[in-house]
Amino acid sequence: MFINIILDSIDISKNYPQTKGYAVKKYTGIELMETAPVGPAIIRLALPMVAAMLAQAIYNMTDMFFIGQTGDPNMVAAVSLVFPLFMLSQALGNVFATGGSSYISRMLGAKKDTEARHTSAVSFYTTLGVGVILTAILWIFKTPVLRLIGASDATFAYTDDYFSVTVLFMAVAAAGVVLSGQMRSEGATDKAMTLQLIGIALNIILDPILILWCNMGTAGAAWATVAGQTASLIYGILYYLGKKSILSIRFADYRPNNTMLFQVLSIGIPAGLGNLIMSVSNILGNRIAASYGDFVVAGIGVQMRIASMVFMLVFALVQGYQPFAGFNYGAKNYDRLRKGFKIALLYATAVCVTGSFILRLFGNTFIRFFINDAKTIEAGTAIMYTFIWGLPFIGSQVTFMVSFQSFGKSGQAIVVTLGRQLLFYIPFLYLLNHIFGFKGFIWAQPAADMLTTGIAVLLSRPLFKIMQGEGVSPA
Repeated sequence: MFINIILDSIDISKNYPQTKGYAVKKYTGIELMETAPVGPAIIRLALPMVAAMLAQAIYNMTDMFFIGQTGDPNMVAAVSLVFPLFMLSQALGNVFATGGSSYISRMLGAKKDTEARHTSAVSFYTTLGVGVILTAILWIFKTPVLRLIGASDATFAYTDDYFSVTVLFMAVAAAGVVLSGQMRSEGATDKAMTLQLIGIALNIILDPILILWCNMGTAGAAWATVAGQTASLIYGILYYLGKKSILSIRFADYRPNNTMLFQVLSIGIPAGLGNLIMSVSNILGNRIAASYGDFVVAGIGVQMRIASMVFMLVFALVQGYQPFAGFNYGAKNYDRLRKGFKIALLYATAVCVTGSFILRLFGNTFIRFFINDAKTIEAGTAIMYTFIWGLPFIGSQVTFMVSFQSFGKSGQAIVVTLGRQLLFYIPFLYLLNHIFGFKGFIWAQPAADMLTTGIAVLLSRPLFKIMQGEGVSPA
């Protein structure tokens, strides 16, 4: 309710030509992208996602908090170990949430609503099918997979409990990501917010009940997670079946074509691979961390949950910018495109710089709140204080990456999306750890962030040519 009051206050209703004075006008999602003043429009599109991402960050911390209340660092480590596998569902969902949404926004801007509707149905059903196949593979090879991600004898049982539940609902989680992305693509960011909040709220409610009161430990955390994901998916399905959208998930609209698949996959696969490689890099990082002790794995897990607050705010801002950018690129409205890019870049960078100061001042206090284990606190604090050196670079990196995706520039999107982990983080992980030990290990990520942002800036020339309207095509 509170967020709806804020949204209504940013209705962008006065002192601009479209309303001829001060007449109040409530914008639809399409009108926000097409005619509303740029700055307030991006805020209006982003604000629901900011609310949803904040709630997600609170959930992440709540989940870790209740696991931490068991007093067992092995449980905390187990949840941290499974997190990269959870990202597999995000990777699958992002193939079509990112690629599909980019193409849908461009098609809506070009007034090709039928193509946009077919794209949404293709994205949804393909994600469900691939998700079921992926679940079967992971279940069959469960034990070697758990050993591969770094589960030790002390953490194996807890890791197995969490993994066994979440892997069964991988298709559900991925499909929810797709529906949220499609809602954003048509400017219905308030609906995308609601989809996410429903799942998060149910998750937070069930966490203490299942983890502590029912004494289910990591299995309880897993069941709370999948219950929330299922509730979110049900809401998304009901929204689309209720004919409130230009888009569709009716099977009759499952009509792929070569152009659609190329456009969706050329942008979506790098985005999905980015999640997948991040998952792999987290597994590799956890394996190296485990060589220093399970308490270091636990420290990384707590640090990641806290730092995710800043990441999620930045991604929420650029998710509000993404449909705006794609739509105006498709509509060839380059003046709005330029203004939107500058505003998104400014907002995202400001969030990252502010976040780095807050984490430096209060990082140790935040970590102590989640777990009362001296070694875990010491490791998590050291990782946090090193991590923040790369944080100010993330805002511009993400803004450039989303701009490449929104404009259909798959080559540049691949380099930035995959470069952070594949070109820099994984090599640095082994090289710096080998040369400098633990200090080198924790410097791998900030060093990778700095270099990736530099690469994004070097590749940005086509973006500025596009925003000047030079040699572009919506598809």
